[in-house]
Amino acid sequence: MKAKNSKAETETREILVPHFEGEKFTPPIFALVSAVIGGLLFHFAFDPYGLWGLLPLALGALFFASFTRRASVAFVSGLAFGISAFIPLFSWASIYAGLGPHLALAIFEALYIAVFSVLARFILVRRGIRFSSSVGIACLWAITEFARASVPWGGLSWAMSAFAYADSPLLNFGPWLGVTGIGAISGLLGAYALSTVGALTFRRARGRNGVHAVWPASVAIIIVLCALVTPRPANSVDAGHHSLRVAGIQGNIERPKAGSYYIPDTMFDNHVEQTRDFLAGGGHARLIVWPEDSTGWDVQNNHERMATLQQLARDAGAPLLVGTQSPDGEKARMNTSILLDAEGPTGQEYTKRHPVPFGEYIPQREFFSKITDKVSLVERDMTPGTQVGVLDLSGTEVGVLICFEIAYEQSVADTVNAGAELLVVQSNNALFLDSHESVQQLAQAKVFAVISGRSVVHISTVGDSAIYTPEGRKLASLDHWTEGTMVADVPVRTGLTPAMEHGAVIRGIIAALAGVVLLASLLAPPRTIKERRSRP
Repeated sequence: MKAKNSKAETETREILVPHFEGEKFTPPIFALVSAVIGGLLFHFAFDPYGLWGLLPLALGALFFASFTRRASVAFVSGLAFGISAFIPLFSWASIYAGLGPHLALAIFEALYIAVFSVLARFILVRRGIRFSSSVGIACLWAITEFARASVPWGGLSWAMSAFAYADSPLLNFGPWLGVTGIGAISGLLGAYALSTVGALTFRRARGRNGVHAVWPASVAIIIVLCALVTPRPANSVDAGHHSLRVAGIQGNIERPKAGSYYIPDTMFDNHVEQTRDFLAGGGHARLIVWPEDSTGWDVQNNHERMATLQQLARDAGAPLLVGTQSPDGEKARMNTSILLDAEGPTGQEYTKRHPVPFGEYIPQREFFSKITDKVSLVERDMTPGTQVGVLDLSGTEVGVLICFEIAYEQSVADTVNAGAELLVVQSNNALFLDSHESVQQLAQAKVFAVISGRSVVHISTVGDSAIYTPEGRKLASLDHWTEGTMVADVPVRTGLTPAMEHGAVIRGIIAALAGVVLLASLLAPPRTIKERRSRP
């Protein structure tokens, strides 16, 4: 009878254990702390700090936090990583829309990281810390970034890994692999950071010495060294012209109040004055570019302003490319770039194809108006354009993008593949005040100059503005909250980089690799042990 009671008080259960003998799951508290630290490191990898070497370490910390016994812990850890990274990275949203929308945006974007963390945990638990796991997690990270930049409502590409590498040798991979490919390289470096730490931590339990930590660290170093010597793809030059002299006008305005959507009349006046000063000083160019919103509302029906612009074009002996907002019916509007000369609009214009959700239009307005009154700040929804922005300037094809569009690889690729020989980005950063938005956007412009193999003329109403060559070299620049003109002989190119020509194929290969490793993980049975314990 006593033996029966003893047997009844003992139970056996299966416990999930790591794939390899000697490895240990990350305890929940360590996972959470690692995720938060990793998120902060991720933030500091981007401009204005530009500590790009922290990004692989940040991802390594995220992968370490994902290697947990329970999927719920991995989810929370991924969410913590995303929140600690995106709240500071998206601080400009607080100035533009207020604290509530800022936090909502950061949390929503962090959900992508949380889902990634659960999937990364699945791979690590089923396959262990090994080479194939590293490749799978790296590709999964890149595809997660692509998804975040694509859905819903066109996605948000801000803070993609590639944008941290504006001043890194890893950007040399950009013309070959594109933004998603650089994301995969970042993930691979992060996975090797985890492998190095794992090899050192678990070496005794697995009967190995510290030498086994050398190979993942060595591979990571080799990747960076390869980036240093990676050549640029051949990028042909049109025999008829090698460069185009472009002047970018930054008129500047007084700092608006936080949360103000109003464009003052001084915006137009200041750009007129700066253009006149440039011409009076003997300046000349084949194209003069004003920023987004620089002419105010519906300039084509404002005869006084249009006459002023025509006179400027006449004095310059060159066309002006200006930005305006124009009505689209009674309740909508368009964000348009217009090419005009001494006779007025030339008929060539571009309407922004990728309006920013909740900033330039409200998706499901009726639904979200029940949640917050902030939707009323956007009185007219912005209608997206349907045509790629490529304007013919006496034989030179000028690609046009407006503001945040420079952060979207597909928008850039569409413009380059449509024949653009250089890119002009018109932006109005005034509403983001002194946040880091402008310098982060300028880093995106530099990154895409290299990836696309095209010079980029990035001109803002208040700065920061710069002109970059296809190699990423800065030809001219203007600081924040200053008025001035930047002018340069901008190289034009006609060749297509692999990233532009075969971007969809590259992303497909990366997605396929992630899918194969996930499938292999699904087919691999989890490793468990039987544990006996007495009931209390």
